[in-house]
Amino acid sequence: MNLSFLSALSRRQLTVLIASAAAVVVTVAVAMAIVITAPKKDPSALPSASGSAAASSGKNGSSSSAAVPVVTDPAEVGTVLPETADAGRSYVDETLFIGDSNTARYLLYADDTGKAFTTSDNNIGVVSMGAGAITTLECEQFTGSSKMYTVPKAVAMLKPQRIIICYGTNNLSGTSTDATSFISTYLKGLNAIREAWPYCDIIVSAIPPLDKQRSNTRLEMVQVDAYNAAIEKMCEDNDFKFLNTAEVLKDSATGWAKKDYTLSDGVHLSKTAVTALFQYVRTHAYITEDRRPQPLGSIPKPVGVPVNLIKEDPIAVRDAKVPLEFVVQGSGVLAGETSQLVRKGGVAEAVTAKPDKGWVFSGWQASDGNVYTDATFAFTMPDTANAGGEVLTAVFIKCEHKYPDTEEYRDKSPLSLSTEYNTYPENCLAEHTYTYDCSICGDTVQITKKLYDDHEWNDAAGEDGAIHCKHTGCTQVKEVATPTPSAEPTTTPESTATPPESTTTPPESTTTPCS
Repeated sequence: MNLSFLSALSRRQLTVLIASAAAVVVTVAVAMAIVITAPKKDPSALPSASGSAAASSGKNGSSSSAAVPVVTDPAEVGTVLPETADAGRSYVDETLFIGDSNTARYLLYADDTGKAFTTSDNNIGVVSMGAGAITTLECEQFTGSSKMYTVPKAVAMLKPQRIIICYGTNNLSGTSTDATSFISTYLKGLNAIREAWPYCDIIVSAIPPLDKQRSNTRLEMVQVDAYNAAIEKMCEDNDFKFLNTAEVLKDSATGWAKKDYTLSDGVHLSKTAVTALFQYVRTHAYITEDRRPQPLGSIPKPVGVPVNLIKEDPIAVRDAKVPLEFVVQGSGVLAGETSQLVRKGGVAEAVTAKPDKGWVFSGWQASDGNVYTDATFAFTMPDTANAGGEVLTAVFIKCEHKYPDTEEYRDKSPLSLSTEYNTYPENCLAEHTYTYDCSICGDTVQITKKLYDDHEWNDAAGEDGAIHCKHTGCTQVKEVATPTPSAEPTTTPESTATPPESTTTPPESTTTPCS
C-alpha cells in the first residue's frame, strides 16, 4: 500500500492502529482455542431448549433448592432416603409422580398457597391401577393427539430428571406376606421405565397404610408391611431409591394409618395425609447431577389421564359408593361430616362452610370442575364418579373490607355505627381514633381521622349566649358578637329665657281706707 500521501505523524498513527488490530486478532484466536479445549460443562448447567408448559413445570433442567446439596455418589446416600433440608416447592415441581388413585389425589388437593400439589404436567395417576399395568396400560395423552401412551413411553416423552412412583395398593389381596409375584411384576415395570428413559432417578415410594376402620376388612396391614419390606429390598438390589413414607403416614402405636389420614373407605389418603406426605417428600430429597442429554428438545403438553380409564375395582372398596371429602382452602372451618361414602347419584349429608374473621366464603370448588355458591351444601355424587371419588374445596378469601371510612358515611356519627367502641371528640376537627366493624365479614379495625374539615355553626346563639357547633359531641363554641352602639342624635333644648320685668308703674289707689 502506498502511504506516501500521509504525513510522518499520520503514518506512525496508522502503524499503531494496524499493530493493535493484529493484537486483537491474536487474542480472539487464543480465546477460541481455550473454549475449544476446555472440558465439557455439566449438562445440568445448560439451559433447556424446551419452552413447553411441561418443561416449565420442572421436567427440564430447572434447579432445585440450594439448601440440599447435589449427590455426586448415589452409593453414599444408601437405599432408604434420609432426612434432608427442605428442598422446597421447586423440588416437587421438578419431579414426575406416577401411581394409582392416591397419586391422582395429588391433583385434587392444594397446599397452603392455594396451589395444587401436582398438575397434569407432573402427575400420571390412574385410579385402580396396579403394578402389572405399567407396561401395558395406555394411560397418558398429550395435546394435539388422540394417541395414548403407556407409563414408560410417557416418561420418555416427558424427560423428567426424577420420578417418584407408588404402586401396590391395588395389588393387595389379604394377609399373605409372600411378595414374590408382586415384586417380579413391579420390577418388570420399573426396568421398562429405566430402559425407555435411563437418564432419570427412580424413587419408589412405600405403599400407604390402611385405616383400621376400612371398608374392605380383608385388606390387612400385615400384607402392606410385608410388601413394603420387599420393595425396599428390590430397590437395594436394583439401584433404585426407597422413599419410606410410612414414617409419616403410619401410627407407630397402632400399626395402622394415623387418625384422619384416610377417607371413610380407609384406603384413600385425606388432604391432611397428602399435606404431610409432601412435606416428607421435600425433606427427604434426592438431587443428583442432571445427566439428561442437552438440549432436551421439545416436550409435549400432557392432557392427563382419562376419567374412568379402568372400570374394575381390584380391591373392592367401592361397594357402589365412592369417597367424598370436604376440605378447606384459606381460613375457615367446616361444620358437618367432612369424609363420607356416597352412592353414585346419591346426595351427601350437608356441610357448612364458615369463614374465620377477616375472611369470606367464595364458593365450593368440586374436583369435577363444577362450582357451587351456597355455604351450606348437600352434594350430589355424579353417576360418572370413579373409585377416587370427589373432593369439594371450600374456598375462603381475604375480605376486601368495607369500613365506614368513606364518603357515604361521612355525615354519620361513629356512635350510630359502633356504639360499643366509640366516643365523640370534644372538637370535631381534631383527629380521633374510632373502631369500626367491617360490614362484610365483621372484622374490626381502628381508624384515626377527623370527621370534618370545618365546624358547622348554628344560626343562633344558645341560652348561654354562645353559638355552638352542630356536630354531635363537639363542644366548641364561638361567642356572639356584641353590636357597636350608634351615636344618639343632638336635640335643641326648649328656651328658658326669663321675660323682662314690666316698667309700668301701677296707678296709686284713690280709695280712702275706712277708719
